[in-house]
Amino acid sequence: MATKLASREADYDPLCPHCDQRIQEVHWRRIDAVNAEYLFICPRCKKVIGIGVRKAAWIN
Repeated sequence: MATKLASREADYDPLCPHCDQRIQEVHWRRIDAVNAEYLFICPRCKKVIGIGVRKAAWIN
């Protein structure tokens, strides 16, 4: 049986897992791949912080 995890809205800026700087802005780039459409990139260190099948609603 799966355990349900507690969750709550974050009120702090996340840190980039590569450069440990606050992520206050995310850059993105469209790609052609089988299971992904976007790369999400840290603007400071230029490293990929995630991939997704669609652009998030909070990114213009």
